Amino acid sequence: MNTEANMHTFHTPIPVNLKVELWQGDVRVDAELTDTTTIELEPMRGDSAAQELIDHAKVEQRGDEILVLMPKMKSGLFRSRGEVRAIITLPLHSSAKIETGSADIETHGVLGDLSVSSGSGDVSLEHGNKVQVRTGSGDVTIGTADDDCDIKCGSADVTVETLGSDADIIAGSGNVVLGAVGGSLKIKTGSGDIVIKSAGAGVDAMAGSGDLFVRRIQHGRLKAKTGSGDISVGVAEGTAAYLDVMTVTGDVRSSLDASDAPGDGDLTVELILQSGSGDVVLQRA
Repeated sequence: MNTEANMHTFHTPIPVNLKVELWQGDVRVDAELTDTTTIELEPMRGDSAAQELIDHAKVEQRGDEILVLMPKMKSGLFRSRGEVRAIITLPLHSSAKIETGSADIETHGVLGDLSVSSGSGDVSLEHGNKVQVRTGSGDVTIGTADDDCDIKCGSADVTVETLGSDADIIAGSGNVVLGAVGGSLKIKTGSGDIVIKSAGAGVDAMAGSGDLFVRRIQHGRLKAKTGSGDISVGVAEGTAAYLDVMTVTGDVRSSLDASDAPGDGDLTVELILQSGSGDVVLQRA
């Protein structure tokens, strides 16, 4: 069987709602200043089974909705891996719902709401509004989530540069690294470390055996708990800290100066920190 790319073009003068189901391969979505949506499907390895999947794909426009639906692999019908690459270009601020099995997912440009799931593929999202991600063992990398962000993954690492609003993150055994957090944050890991470079108004962080690092917090409340890991917190200059710190067998070290009670309008932070066997370190950021 000959293998070849399959191209579709739709007129879309306004942002669209994209839905993609592709089980093995790659999905790339590019948001651009354009009034058309293009979808290119191609076999990744010159695979005849992948070409047959492409030939049976449903690619269509329904108003402002664009569907790219690949058939699922069926025993005895598509016997090889059938890896398909989907390259999609659409208008800026379009929303996307993408579901894959082992395919990687990447988006570029400013998109609207994003909901993506992958069993074992990696997820890389440049910029979305509300963002929801589900992965099994695929790593997650996000540039910016303007609104709420909800991430749940199994053994994956998670990296987010900017969280504009509230976030809820659960990682089974992966590390989580966050840049600037604009809203409240609830985060939990099993055996991975948690690093927060700049915390927002409220943080509730829990790690089973990992370390917890908050590089800088200026105001609000930080509740951090770990079983056997260390906790390190940097308090911004000029912020008064109320401390509730406990470690069972570890040490507590603080370079924060004792001070009088803060006055009206002064920035304050409440630190509730607990570790089983790890050390707790407090310092100025």
